[in-house]
Amino acid sequence: MKPPSKGIPRGDLDFPPPFGQYDTLLGIHEDIMSETHNQQQGPIFGGLPDPDHKFKPGIRQMFDHWNFRRRKECRTVIRWLDGRPGERILDIGCGDGYYDALISNTEAHVVGIDLHAERLATANSAYTNRRTEYHSIDAERMEFEDASFDKALSLCVIEHLEDDELVMRNVARALKPGGLFVFSADSLTIPGITPEERAHHRRKYAVNTFYTVAIVRDKLARAGFDIVETRYILSTPRDLGFVSLSWKLDRLPVMLRFLRPASYAALGSARKVAAWTSAPPAGSAECGLTLLVKARKRPPA
Repeated sequence: MKPPSKGIPRGDLDFPPPFGQYDTLLGIHEDIMSETHNQQQGPIFGGLPDPDHKFKPGIRQMFDHWNFRRRKECRTVIRWLDGRPGERILDIGCGDGYYDALISNTEAHVVGIDLHAERLATANSAYTNRRTEYHSIDAERMEFEDASFDKALSLCVIEHLEDDELVMRNVARALKPGGLFVFSADSLTIPGITPEERAHHRRKYAVNTFYTVAIVRDKLARAGFDIVETRYILSTPRDLGFVSLSWKLDRLPVMLRFLRPASYAALGSARKVAAWTSAPPAGSAECGLTLLVKARKRPPA
């Protein structure tokens, strides 16, 4: 398994003020706050500070998550996950734990697994609390007890796996009957993207499978899941233009990488302004750069 880094923090819990201000600038906090758990004691970021929470982000961790490509993906997956108090949630490829700490603020208990030692070290030092735990476990070999989780998620990890269907079967085994599995995956099916760009993306990010609705439906069905909802995002020529610019930022040499956070933020703001000033696309997208999937474990026959 070769998962990428990812994340969102725990909102206003124990954050130094500048950190919350940076994320509010991007709209990440307010987007999720407005869409998640309004019916509970508060939004996903609400509540009193957790006395067991250890939040010690460095500057790099603060800025690693400014890429606008992840915003809609992350808030949609977290909204679909809909974590609830007392639930056990499994995160396949948890990275630095940024999202798991956020989800744990719903009073769910989140178990993150990953193979990247440095990111797990960050998770255990910066994004841990009494409702999170992180383990170095290969998703293709995980051996959690059967039916020990209520829900599972994975953010842009599954397309990197050598045996994605084995992981799907492992997730199905670990979930209770009717349990949700929510994930995102690279698709790169948007018109205008060239075969050369797809090939470069596959090499650079170690992508084994570019997902479509048809591909994911077949794979999930064989693993024991029924699809509840799918959605393509970043699906217009305008989106492709902004994403192509962000890919160039990804390739900046080391000495210029300090420019990336502000540049990602500027691209995200420009994309939002462009969306405000143009008509929304009609109907649901049938292709896109990323595919979001919500599936439910099939009950026993």
